[in-house]
Amino acid sequence: MDHHSLGEVRVVLADVAEQIDSAYRLAGVARSRLADAVAVLTDLGAEHSAPLVPPELRRADAELERGLRFISGGAGAVAAIDARL
Repeated sequence: MDHHSLGEVRVVLADVAEQIDSAYRLAGVARSRLADAVAVLTDLGAEHSAPLVPPELRRADAELERGLRFISGGAGAVAAIDARL
């Protein structure tokens, strides 16, 4: 069985926390870009008889919001584990 030092575990947890932070930032950027797309399509749709924003685009925004909450939860869990070490 492989035995790791507490220091090695903390290094791994720090890397995980960094990756989670990166994922959160990227998901936030994606959500912002989706909001931009919805705004552009909404403006363009004002000139058309039917709305141009597909329902899938709104669902994607909701899913990204949900993902951001999960990512935050993961960050909290990693921080709690690190605090217990």
